[in-house]
Amino acid sequence: MATIDGTKNASAGVPFEGSLQKFFILENILDFDSLDPASGDTVKALPVEGGMRVFGTEVEIVTPSDAATSASATVGDGDDPDGFDTNVDLKGSAGTVVGTSLALSEGTPNTLVDAYAGVGKRYTDDDTIDVTVTYNGTTTVKGKIKIRAWGVKMD
Repeated sequence: MATIDGTKNASAGVPFEGSLQKFFILENILDFDSLDPASGDTVKALPVEGGMRVFGTEVEIVTPSDAATSASATVGDGDDPDGFDTNVDLKGSAGTVVGTSLALSEGTPNTLVDAYAGVGKRYTDDDTIDVTVTYNGTTTVKGKIKIRAWGVKMD
């Protein structure tokens, strides 16, 4: 599976601008028709600096996929490809927003469905938040999403 760099349009929202201990929002629009990922490919979506704690992410559907059967994505990073979100429906209606949630998977012991839910993840090294896509069936429109992450620069 390929890894595609989609971070060129990512931006850090005010008041981040390199300041410590200030809340920030990272945002990017990923046009999967332009990036052209194959099913199973990973798209680097948001650059994360060492010293950041990312509390969560959200994905907004801008243009839905028209995959015949299904189109989905996970949101995570190099350590856990679905750490922030285990299931984004890329066929959802435009304007649909989904994000990191505190849902539990019941078992022994119970675990969070989204591993980074709650306290998020503190990054000690530079990394990226990634989107891994899966398409099933004939697909002519892969879709477009807006992805956001929020957090604080710790050091």
